[in-house]
Amino acid sequence: MGLTEREEEQAREMFMTSGWSAFIEQIEDQADLCNLDACTTLEDLWFNKGRLAVLRMLINYESYVKNLGEEESELDPIYQ
Repeated sequence: MGLTEREEEQAREMFMTSGWSAFIEQIEDQADLCNLDACTTLEDLWFNKGRLAVLRMLINYESYVKNLGEEESELDPIYQ
């Protein structure tokens, strides 16, 4: 998943808002409640496994965007 420079900038601005912090807090709470051991059927297991994968993706989105910037600065001779 690649982001344009504008999308990356907008994402970084979003990360600084209180709304983003509240959203991630709620997502982390949901991830904590997602217990694969409590699944009683194979359907429950696959559903909750998929749900947990999406929640983790959202939780890690900020780190993903920040790492993009770090990788670009390492590759770009202007930053060296």
